Amino acid sequence: MRIGIIAEFNPLHSGHKYLIECARKIANENNGEVICVMSEFFTQRGEVAIVDGYARAREAVRSGCDMVIALPYLGSVAYGDDFARKSIEILAGAGVTHLIFGTENDDVNIFEEIYRKQQKTTEEEYKRLLKTGVSHAKINSILYGFENNNPNFSLAYSYYKAIKEAKLDIQMLPIKREGQGLNSDELSEQVHLSATTIRRNLGDEKVEKYLSKEMLVDLRKEKIASEEALFPYLKYKILSLGKVGIEQIYDVGEGLENRIYEAALKVKSYSNLVESIATKRYSNKKIQRVLLHILTNTTKENYKENFSTNNFRVLAVKRNKAAIIREINREGKISIHPLLNSKNSMKFEQDIKVARIYELLFSNKDIFRENVQIID
Repeated sequence: MRIGIIAEFNPLHSGHKYLIECARKIANENNGEVICVMSEFFTQRGEVAIVDGYARAREAVRSGCDMVIALPYLGSVAYGDDFARKSIEILAGAGVTHLIFGTENDDVNIFEEIYRKQQKTTEEEYKRLLKTGVSHAKINSILYGFENNNPNFSLAYSYYKAIKEAKLDIQMLPIKREGQGLNSDELSEQVHLSATTIRRNLGDEKVEKYLSKEMLVDLRKEKIASEEALFPYLKYKILSLGKVGIEQIYDVGEGLENRIYEAALKVKSYSNLVESIATKRYSNKKIQRVLLHILTNTTKENYKENFSTNNFRVLAVKRNKAAIIREINREGKISIHPLLNSKNSMKFEQDIKVARIYELLFSNKDIFRENVQIID
């Protein structure tokens, strides 16, 4: 048995640790391993990761994972189905037999019903609703019965669909989420706080009990990354690309380049930029992802060339499980690399570029000089 976890761990807190502990317990009972695939620099919501991937991967292995593989940028900063598809592809290539995940509604039987409804929906019907200005989330609620403001359930369904459409033999293990909702940001006494609340209240000692001592050290020794810190670079990029250049950026379409360029001429902060561009049809998260693609100059052509990669980096591994790396590479479904060198770096050009843009927020640091973190 090999159990997979798809995560961002931004940062890794008590709720995440509970999920890992559940996976660890099942794996130990079946002489198995726990493999995690994790976003590295930027997240699925289009946000900056609070600390680098190596720090979060170390914590994941300390918490019970055997190995953490980096999810490439194009899988990390993507709408739910692409995020799920790439993550599942990596886990399947790593020999995962079970997928464990947290969700508000742990009845996975409903996924097949939703899937059947989706197969009956025509592209024209979906586009007709989009043209009325209704968001994708609202359309999914209308057509398929998705619960509003339930992102974990929606993402879990994307995992189900990715597994089904790739005809993979991976069983789903839902774990009922406890504590604060994913989008909550108020500091209150809960079994587990949301990652959003923790990020926004790092200076408050009340959050300390939800984080390990090691995670706290990593968070407090680094300059905390933020979207606002990237705003000057982003505005420069928008203005230098112009409307024609923005149109070539991945996930920009239907005149969105005009809204982005015109907004950049007027606003003076990242949050105002997002608010000025977003509409009922284009959610804040969608706009945040597009802005990151502009910042990193990720074009539609980059997506075509790089999304299908089967080369991935290992961020951290438990010392007594390092042989898993050789085993996965021997199977040959994917190739995983514990470090970058002159022979393999060309396979990671997109992520090297993204990493160095992320590192604009820090000083005297090149994350690609790091080696795999080996944890005892």
